[in-house]
Amino acid sequence: MLRFLFLLFALMGLVRVDVVAQQNNGKCNRSTEGTNFWFAFMESRNYHSGHYVEITVTAREAADFTIKVGAGASINGNPFHVDANSSVQVKISWGLVEATGSEQLQSKAIHLESTAPVNVYALNWDNNSADVAVIYPVESIGNEYFAVCYEPHISKGNNGSYGNGRNSEFMVVATEDNTKVEITPSKVTDKLKPAGVPFSVTMNRGDVYQVQSMNDVNLAGQGDLTGSYVKSDKPVAFFSGSLSTTIPADDATSAWDHLFEQIPPTRSWGRSYYTIPLKSREQDRYRVIAAEDKTKVTIDGVGEKMLKRGEFWEFVLYNNEYRQIYSDKRILVMQYSQSQTVDKTYTNGDGDPFMIVLSPVNQMVNDVTFVAYYSANIKEKYFVNIFCNSAEVANMRLDGQDISSYFSKYNHDYYSHAQIPIKQGPHRIQNLNPFEGFLAYVYGFGGVESYGYGVGFDLDIVLDLGETLDFHGDTLLLCYGEEIVLDANSYFDQFTWNTGETTQKITVNKGGIYGLTASTKEGCVLTDSINVYVSKPETNLGKDTTFCFPNSIVLDAGTGFKNYLWQNGDTVQTMLADKTLPYHVTVTDKYGCTDRDTLDLVVFPVPTVKISGDTLVCWPISLPASQSLNVKIDNLAEELWKKENSFKWICTNSDKLTFSEQTHTSAQLNVTEWGDYHIRYELTTINGCTVSDEFTVGLYQIPTSVFTVDSGIEKCKGYNRHVVYAGNASPAGDYSWDFGGCKVTDTIAVNDFSVSVGAYNYNPFVTLFVEEHGCWSDTTRLPVGAKPVFEMNATKLRGCDSLTVNFYSRLLVDDAVDFFWEFGDGTSSHEASPAHFYADTAFYDVALTITNTITGCQSGFQAADMVKVFPTPVADFSADPSICYGDTIEIEYAHAIDSTLCYWTFERCHELGPVGTESKKQLVIDEPTGLITLKVDEYGCFSPPQNKLVKRRPHFDFATDTLQGCQPFRLEINPVAKDDFLNFTWLKDGMVFPAGTDDFFMYPDSGKFTIGTAVQSTETGCSDTLVKTDWFWVHPKPVSAFNPDYPVATDEHPTITFTNLSERAISYLWDFADGNTTTEDNPQHTYQKIGEYDVLLVAETEYSCKDSSVFQVKIIPFDVFTPNAFRPDSDIEENRTFMPVGLGAGADKFKFLIYDRWGQLVFESYNPEEEWNGTMKNGKPAPMGTYVWIANFFDIQGYEHNPKGQVLLIR
Repeated sequence: MLRFLFLLFALMGLVRVDVVAQQNNGKCNRSTEGTNFWFAFMESRNYHSGHYVEITVTAREAADFTIKVGAGASINGNPFHVDANSSVQVKISWGLVEATGSEQLQSKAIHLESTAPVNVYALNWDNNSADVAVIYPVESIGNEYFAVCYEPHISKGNNGSYGNGRNSEFMVVATEDNTKVEITPSKVTDKLKPAGVPFSVTMNRGDVYQVQSMNDVNLAGQGDLTGSYVKSDKPVAFFSGSLSTTIPADDATSAWDHLFEQIPPTRSWGRSYYTIPLKSREQDRYRVIAAEDKTKVTIDGVGEKMLKRGEFWEFVLYNNEYRQIYSDKRILVMQYSQSQTVDKTYTNGDGDPFMIVLSPVNQMVNDVTFVAYYSANIKEKYFVNIFCNSAEVANMRLDGQDISSYFSKYNHDYYSHAQIPIKQGPHRIQNLNPFEGFLAYVYGFGGVESYGYGVGFDLDIVLDLGETLDFHGDTLLLCYGEEIVLDANSYFDQFTWNTGETTQKITVNKGGIYGLTASTKEGCVLTDSINVYVSKPETNLGKDTTFCFPNSIVLDAGTGFKNYLWQNGDTVQTMLADKTLPYHVTVTDKYGCTDRDTLDLVVFPVPTVKISGDTLVCWPISLPASQSLNVKIDNLAEELWKKENSFKWICTNSDKLTFSEQTHTSAQLNVTEWGDYHIRYELTTINGCTVSDEFTVGLYQIPTSVFTVDSGIEKCKGYNRHVVYAGNASPAGDYSWDFGGCKVTDTIAVNDFSVSVGAYNYNPFVTLFVEEHGCWSDTTRLPVGAKPVFEMNATKLRGCDSLTVNFYSRLLVDDAVDFFWEFGDGTSSHEASPAHFYADTAFYDVALTITNTITGCQSGFQAADMVKVFPTPVADFSADPSICYGDTIEIEYAHAIDSTLCYWTFERCHELGPVGTESKKQLVIDEPTGLITLKVDEYGCFSPPQNKLVKRRPHFDFATDTLQGCQPFRLEINPVAKDDFLNFTWLKDGMVFPAGTDDFFMYPDSGKFTIGTAVQSTETGCSDTLVKTDWFWVHPKPVSAFNPDYPVATDEHPTITFTNLSERAISYLWDFADGNTTTEDNPQHTYQKIGEYDVLLVAETEYSCKDSSVFQVKIIPFDVFTPNAFRPDSDIEENRTFMPVGLGAGADKFKFLIYDRWGQLVFESYNPEEEWNGTMKNGKPAPMGTYVWIANFFDIQGYEHNPKGQVLLIR
């Protein structure tokens, strides 16, 4: 990734938009423009050919500037000049100014001084890994910093040596001698300094001190140096980032990049930031770091988190999320562009990591001009993000054009944002209102190149006593009983509080307005004030209390609180208290302040009491009667309830019951009247708690079943008998009489009957038993004492649908009588032997009464359900011919009764289980259709047979030869028909495809795939679907990719190291195109001959999926042809100049010197294309003679060469 530079020119002073409770005397303004700069370069991937560092200076007015290194060494070209509204680039040998290694003082700082204000930018370039930092002038740097880096992603296979992924790092640059620096790393350093333990370094002017994290693959302790703390006694410049890493730093992410930013001092951090997504990216990554403990950070619409000092919060926002980030104490926000592979599909592969320091809303600028350098890889994706007050949108201009249409408001409407596409080249952003400003960030993407940084921001000194986010304005929350520390920041030198104190920090425990005037020795004076608001929530659960179980009370912590926390973890306002406990609650108000109260509750235990005994006592003799009851006492120790007079036995509904032999657990009941008695038992514990139980017992005399049978009145003694109850039961009792087939001809009174002698009753008996109040008598059985006086009969008493019955009766003794038949269907007859037709199906009761026409005496009988006419059944069963069943079907004759017999027959199907006449059957349908027949017999009535044709769903399957393959995968599917006349349709990806004999489908993507088929039978019309979930597996194809360290190398150093960038592969085959191969992951190969070689890498996964890629490397000769003479006026053009360098020399880092025989420098060149034409430095021809030449250059692989020799100049 190449992160190209935007040059910016700050044309006007910065204007704050956020209003804070402070006043500024004008000497506190700081910006990125100045005349005195100290900086350096952190270590990057400096081992590739072409690596360089470059300084860019821009100016609003013409200026001269000088560049010195270390303690004051001047570089070639001093002094330099930059014209007004233009820029100048200066390259410096990276070995002079780029820090290397960790924890060592190196004199590599760059000191740039100018005659007029300028802006300075530092570019550290390497192939696919470069970064730019905006440089702050000395007056804008400070003495307190926190590092913001990123987690190192160590490139597997290089074992910590030079390669893609290496250390996170930060760097301190000293501006004055004897600067004492205290460093507290957040992780173990490369030289094994422990995390969290401060160490000190004394630095002199021009020193740099770089700290890197541990850098061994899989070594515990190495990591992200973010949060490392640096404090100095004199101003220092501070840089942080990463030598090279991916974002995020996980194994699934590739595309490494150098991260390099100058970090603002904590005194210029803010409390309110706004995010704008990077255009064309799916998501961006952010980090928020806190300068103080207990810093509450809120992300609008995301959530909040409490951060410790130096702790960071990393999160991701998508491209539609525009968020405010705000806090109650100072924070710094960093925005990261993620690696190209993270959202490669979304961005079409454009972009790589970089990080941008976001500015708080109180550091706005009014007018900025910037230039985007040309990049061959970045075509169209140049953008600028702009943030401003919504009221200023109409005043915003880009290159003089109104850009208000690009702006959209944040949710609260006060601020607006814009993402504007721009072109390569110079641009200007301005707010036409000179008293308002904006923030701007510029960036671009193309391939594996990208860049981005802020172009509109300030670094003013800030005095901010903070605020609590729950309040509007400068108000701090103080919870009652606590104290807070007001801190003015150690950057200031003098402090005057309205309390009279003169220290940097004061501790307050009361509410009120606290004011402060703070000043620096340079004359910056700031004032600020803060209102300390005391919140005192109160909760009261009431007084301690006691009661008996199972009572309870509701404890109420009060309304209006944000949170509640009870002793058991409940978080509700009220709690039901019913156990012996100390109940305590902590309430939290809306500001987070708490109060606590405790109520001690004692719940006295009580026993359980249960009365036991008979609930009904049937007494066999007369009154008085008695009964005993017992009480079971459980669940409480005896000593807590067993005391004198602690129990009571009570009858609650009558005075006819008395108690005797009373104890805690039993009593004797004595009654003088039959009835139900309600008993209550009460027991009182030693704590005064009373428990009870109630019990109802009935005491009654057992009834008798005595009755008498006599001849009755004289005139009917041949027809009837007189039956009368003579026992002790009351008329309310339940009397069960059985007259043994005799008919009751008259009911004279209650339990007083006239009973017919009847028919068929030889020696008949009358039987009686009685029930009253639940008590049962014995059974009494007495004979009637007479023979029947007539006989009767009937033919065929059962039939189907209808029936004719012939009834017959005959008087055994001749007499004048009348016969009266009742047939049970509402009809009757006076014939002695009638025939009767029953037209309807039913059960009929038949009765016959014989009356003496002279005396009026009667005899007779009545038979229940004497005649039964049954319906002929209908053999309907549950099968539905319109339904397509599965392989089995359950059928049932639903009207079956006890006497039902079902006779089934089956064709093309068979029954499961034993064969029989059951009404329910389970069948298997053997073919597409089956025939079922049923005939039903009920009471000898047979139904007509019923036939039904049933059908089942088709039988089928599908198959393939292989269920695994590599993407793209060609799947051949074969339909398998197990029935005739089937049509197949394939179901794939929500689409429908007609099926042939063999079908083929292409799967370009990887994963487990589901396929199905829908089949219909043209014979039955039935259809079914078979879906095979995750049936086959398409394994992902690997991505074969690699880079040589030197695409072009010389025959002096023909060893090429290949970095494997493949994804998802576990084995590799390299073909170096010279007859040699290897299976190493990251091989080295030495070529023996000059030529061009198409190197092939075949990457293979664990599932044998393969991909290949080709990269051409060239081995060229390193030829240094050194002629021993030349003549400037030669007719041959090649002989007119002298340069002892040939093919294979690099174009940069080149120096060529010519000396005369007296040791005077005659000619110097810094470009191999600039050859000596025989003139001296003053432009005059050099005299003929022998000259000494010395060359120093690096070849295209970075190897240094120092040839020297003599040459003859001929005139």
